[in-house]
Amino acid sequence: MPTSTYSQIPTLVGFLERLMPTSILDIGLGNGKLGYVARDLLDVMHGERYRMEDWQLKLDGIEAFPDYIQDHQRAIYDDILIGDAFDVIDRVGQYDVILVGDVLEHLEKTRAEAFLDKCCDHCTQAVILSIPLSEKWTQEDIYDNPYERHRSFWKSEDFESRAQEFKLLDFAGVGQYGTFLMRREDYQHHQARRTADTLAGDEQPAAAVAALEAALHTLPPNLNTLLQLADLLVRQGAIEAAIHWLRVGQGHFPDEPSLEPFIASLMQLMPPADTRHRLSA
Repeated sequence: MPTSTYSQIPTLVGFLERLMPTSILDIGLGNGKLGYVARDLLDVMHGERYRMEDWQLKLDGIEAFPDYIQDHQRAIYDDILIGDAFDVIDRVGQYDVILVGDVLEHLEKTRAEAFLDKCCDHCTQAVILSIPLSEKWTQEDIYDNPYERHRSFWKSEDFESRAQEFKLLDFAGVGQYGTFLMRREDYQHHQARRTADTLAGDEQPAAAVAALEAALHTLPPNLNTLLQLADLLVRQGAIEAAIHWLRVGQGHFPDEPSLEPFIASLMQLMPPADTRHRLSA
């Protein structure tokens, strides 16, 4: 449908207030509810700019079904691009925030994952994803719109590792609905971990380690990436290197309870200091 649950709006507002973007791309804008919320919040409320000619937020949208677009959306959005978002997004520039509201379930999973990668490439701050999380959220073609069909089903676990924050809502009879704040750097860490998984599966462990180390050297610290790297190093027998990275992690995440027991367990695998000295001599 060209609309969605209102229950996600407080979470969306909280994320936007934290980010305070100056440009937003709303994908699958439908009736324009999310765009109206963003415009009212950022221009009118926080910017104190109630007159249209004074608005400063760059707010664009993509909509696959042109019949949904009417005068009220044109009044709120600066530019509305018509077409399949998977292709249209290749023609746009970068935005601080990209809203992906009730979109992924309309794509097959492989295509949806590739589309999220594109969204990450086109945002400077974050992707805010809202999505139903149950196989009970079914939908066929409606309004003579083939894009309305649900073609994939998701779980919260599909997104939690790439989202800094998220909110899950429970709906009786159909299951959960989630809104996820995926900052660009967290998503890039997710991409690095995914690449490392592929390389390790292709029996290229050194390349997998290099991919994770590159992410940790170039991006802000990320606990999931660090733990995956340590685990990969342990499986290669590089115990000292794994301990090194875990100690780096303790510096960045001093309150993380899993790191010290992990280090202690690895220390038990280390040979005595004199043995290590003889082996390295």
